[in-house]
Amino acid sequence: MMDQHRATASNDDNHEIISPSTIDKQQSRLWLAPLWTVIASILGVAPPTRSLIQSTFGTIPLLQSALALLMLSMGLTITPQDLTAATRQSNIVLLNMVACFGMMPLLAALLAKTFQLTPPHAIGTILLGCVSGGQASNLFALLAGGDVALSVVCTFSTTLVGVLATPLWIQCLLKTTVPIHATAMLRSIASLVLIPLTSGLLLGYFLSPKLLHPIRRQCPNVGLAATMVLVAGGASNASSLATTIGYSAVAMSCLLPVLGGAVTLGMARLLRLSNEASVRTLVIEVFSKSPTLAHVLALRHFGGAAAAIPAVAMVSLALLGALVAAVWQSVDPQ
Repeated sequence: MMDQHRATASNDDNHEIISPSTIDKQQSRLWLAPLWTVIASILGVAPPTRSLIQSTFGTIPLLQSALALLMLSMGLTITPQDLTAATRQSNIVLLNMVACFGMMPLLAALLAKTFQLTPPHAIGTILLGCVSGGQASNLFALLAGGDVALSVVCTFSTTLVGVLATPLWIQCLLKTTVPIHATAMLRSIASLVLIPLTSGLLLGYFLSPKLLHPIRRQCPNVGLAATMVLVAGGASNASSLATTIGYSAVAMSCLLPVLGGAVTLGMARLLRLSNEASVRTLVIEVFSKSPTLAHVLALRHFGGAAAAIPAVAMVSLALLGALVAAVWQSVDPQ
């Protein structure tokens, strides 16, 4: 009886999602996400509010709490239907995993070496290349005419695998630059990502549909609010390093995702993937890394200077994702 009730509630959710009027309302709100990101970053660097935000949103405990809340909201939004749908496109999930934890870390290391970045900037760039996919990719997949369920599962899978893959890559790529404590980083990622993510999954499984439905409806808003806290805090911390950031931080925060997305698109065309919605999702997943996770890890393990590039990437990735989504939205994926 409970299974039938859960299935009915799930069907109701699906009906709401595919309703044209609902999609229009969602998109009208979601399109504001990049704007809110810019506003949050301006508040973080503007002299009247910078010190207040840096002493509140910019503190490591609050940044960690906001990131954990973001992971919890992601876990709550995963449904059995999402997982079932993703199994039918396991090749895309696997390609995303390879690109996320194979190509992107190596590309980040190559850029750091090619442009002879300072050690803090090299650390920030490599951290950005080694972390999992960001939750914003789900938003951009929706706006770009991609496969949202596939996007959610891709983000979820890289987030889980990243618990081990991220510290291993950091240990491998940065051990000659700075001392790396991989075990400490593993504990950090477990506390910031694994525990809240699995807690959200368990809550989604055990809560009754009647209670779960209104909670899930608010998860995107909670996730957006947590992201704005992270962006404002990151921007305020980066502003204190304004004289040392320079153009290289902005360039790296844009160049890494642009090159990663371009290579992924070329790879998808080379493999002749026929489902255009899946191709768009794959490209967005690969370039939409989690700068918030990279920023928190940088602050926690490498200091504020290393956190500058991930902080800039919080804004640049939001704008890049919105731009790609705007271009693709005008082209029918069919």
